[in-house]
Amino acid sequence: MMKSDQQLDISGEMLPVSLALCKSALSRMAAGAVLEVQLQDQATLQDLLMILARSRDNVLAWENRDDRYSLWVRKGPRP
Repeated sequence: MMKSDQQLDISGEMLPVSLALCKSALSRMAAGAVLEVQLQDQATLQDLLMILARSRDNVLAWENRDDRYSLWVRKGPRP
């Protein structure tokens, strides 16, 4: 388990709500801070990984434990 500055549980949420919640949480964080996102749906995880790969933010790691996923995202710099 990684250390995070903030946690966000989006269990039960699907796109686009899950993405909006992640973006909202990241927007309130300082560059370099780490957000831990907890979710249950594998398809939502895959969608978030694909979208975050194209963003300024950096996916540090993700894991599956007991049918729950955790995803750690470091907020990237903003212009």
